[in-house]
Amino acid sequence: MKRLLVLIFIICQFYACTDDTPKASELIGKWNWISSSGGIAGSIYTPEITGETIILEFTSNSDYKMFRNDSLIIDCQFSIIKAESIYNHEITDMIECNGYLRRSYLFNAEGDLILADEAYDGFTSQYERIE
Repeated sequence: MKRLLVLIFIICQFYACTDDTPKASELIGKWNWISSSGGIAGSIYTPEITGETIILEFTSNSDYKMFRNDSLIIDCQFSIIKAESIYNHEITDMIECNGYLRRSYLFNAEGDLILADEAYDGFTSQYERIE
């Protein structure tokens, strides 16, 4: 048993085992909306299609703000919680604002933020960091 534990430790060191869980600190900053897809119809929206701009802002004080065409439409305190996702039934990190607006999140290979509404007919949106 001891040899097995040592072997696992060595393998982890060799492959540089890391925690791929997104951290709240990685959210801090401003994010520009690139696209959204989903809903009952499986629609795709972009700023070019809608004529809208959407900016998300996460601060180190746990403030979350959403601006649509420079108008503030959401202003709340966010927290990162662990909850079961409806998509894969795994425990994942989610952004929660004042007990509502629950979204799972991750970062893709380019560093873009991906937010998925925790609703079967919800939307998945992609944002790029601007600050």
